[in-house]
Amino acid sequence: MGWMQALYDTYEKSAHLVGIEDETGCILLPIAHSTQNAQIEVAVNLDGEFKSACRVEKAQAVTLIPVTEASGSRSSDIAPHPLCDKLCYVAGDFAQYVNRKKAKDYYQAYITQMEEWHRAGCHEFVEAIYRYLAKAVLIRDLISAKVLTLDGQGMLNDKEKIEGIAQADVFVRFCIRDERVKGLGQVWKERGVYNDYIRYYLSTQGDLDLDYVTGEYCICSEKQPSKIRNSADKAKLISANDSSGFTYRGRFRERREANSIGYASSQKAHNALKWLIERQAFRRFGLCVVVWNPENRGLPDWDKDTYDLFYEDEEYAQADVAKAYADRVNDALAGRHADIDTDNTDIVVLSLDAATPGRLAVTYYQQISGSEFLRNLKYWHTSCAWNMSYKKGKGTVLMAPAPEDIALAAYGTERNGMLNIDDRLMKDTLKRLMPCILGKHRLPADLVRSAVENASRPQAFSSYNYRKVLEIACALIHKRYADEKKEDWEIMSLDRNWDNRDYLYGRLLAVAHKVEYDTFSESERGKRETNVIRFMSHMVKYPSNTWKMLGLKLLPYLGKLHQGMQVRYEKEMQSIYDLFLPDQFNTQAPLGEEYLLGYYCELSYLWKNMKDEEEDENE
Repeated sequence: MGWMQALYDTYEKSAHLVGIEDETGCILLPIAHSTQNAQIEVAVNLDGEFKSACRVEKAQAVTLIPVTEASGSRSSDIAPHPLCDKLCYVAGDFAQYVNRKKAKDYYQAYITQMEEWHRAGCHEFVEAIYRYLAKAVLIRDLISAKVLTLDGQGMLNDKEKIEGIAQADVFVRFCIRDERVKGLGQVWKERGVYNDYIRYYLSTQGDLDLDYVTGEYCICSEKQPSKIRNSADKAKLISANDSSGFTYRGRFRERREANSIGYASSQKAHNALKWLIERQAFRRFGLCVVVWNPENRGLPDWDKDTYDLFYEDEEYAQADVAKAYADRVNDALAGRHADIDTDNTDIVVLSLDAATPGRLAVTYYQQISGSEFLRNLKYWHTSCAWNMSYKKGKGTVLMAPAPEDIALAAYGTERNGMLNIDDRLMKDTLKRLMPCILGKHRLPADLVRSAVENASRPQAFSSYNYRKVLEIACALIHKRYADEKKEDWEIMSLDRNWDNRDYLYGRLLAVAHKVEYDTFSESERGKRETNVIRFMSHMVKYPSNTWKMLGLKLLPYLGKLHQGMQVRYEKEMQSIYDLFLPDQFNTQAPLGEEYLLGYYCELSYLWKNMKDEEEDENE
């Protein structure tokens, strides 16, 4: 129950924010309360007399409402909310205007429950609303106020909708309009109303039992809240309603023996989770991930690349020295998040997913110290870094890619100039990457292999997308080296002494590509493919034979270059040939992933240095 305890602690430490809408429009709910989108607002005075009514705009629809244990998780059963509810519950004359089974039963259950609250003593606002609704004339008054409309038979018009909701199914909230009341009289925002309801509701609960969250004996709950990820979410994290199956039978006689949670503890934990999800969760592709600390301090996002996370609002200069980049990442983390760089601050990571509409599962849970969290994040942004050029308008920047871009590079296909991936595959990939980013786990081998395979098929992508796939594949290889081989920054720039056979073949491919590209006219560049691009995937499988063929095709292009450039390229290829170990050049084994490093680093070197040498020669 570690995550429940963490959420409970978060609620307790943020108790001063309960019921208050923050700058993002989110509300940390009081216990025994939920939110609902209202379509109609009814105003009454303190004497229980109808004053006015209006339709609620969607932007203002979210309403804080008291709930019971039954109504907070209701589906099709009659379970009225204590105050604000659907029209069928709050309107005593509903059966006169709507032909629906049990039309009278809804109102009777509602008004009986509200009467019990009234008898126990309630807030003056609740007293006024009860006195009005007991008259059973709500729909008549709404028709007079022209909020609801009738059809030709004197019934509510089925075709008329309010914010997309049929008139008979609208949700009604109440406010107080009285000269004796200061302010707007918005009942759903009145702290006195929800504190009064909490006091009343807790006084009506039953026997005490052991709370597995706090370890205390208190009023416990059998029905747990829903609406965790959004207001339409019916999935529950905790449920044990299979009394005739084998959810708990065979081991326990009753479900409370399997799991017993205090009502207040459950409400606080679930409300804290709803609040955190609404404020700061990653919610895309069906995945819901929330990272927080109970002290409610700001945390760096796990799902962004290094540029967007640290350098979005400042000019970014490429770090030629990798250590300078690592220092900059460290400084950015330490400067912006110094308050969590301590072993006394816990960071909680929680991932949720639903296999069925009614059941929600915790698919990943981790609780670590703040200092370890920052160390893991720094390790990710340094070990998975590479020189990236796909950030439009930013030039080439040294950074770690975003997890979504990694998924696109590994499994994406190009359609209409964009990399695309199935949402389910994206979700599964992000779930696998999350422990790598936040827990310092190694990258899945198949993910790296898929990215390398995509980077070996340049013909499958446009020039821009291929560059992105290649750079991200190199970043993943760099991460694997950091994880497994403990190699560090040397592989990020051209190593002119590394005699790895795959690396050397990649360098040769880069030289061949650059030679041929240099002979293209301006109109051909960007449209015409080189032989290296056409034969790269074949080169990976059969390197020795394919290179011999490419070498012959390269000779005419070398002849087109002026003498100085031709000599420099020939010297570059010869220096690469000289590094091959005996018998390695003619080995027929497929190329390993290191060839991409050699290809990228050599090509980057050639673009920079050959251009500089050519400009010096022309001066």
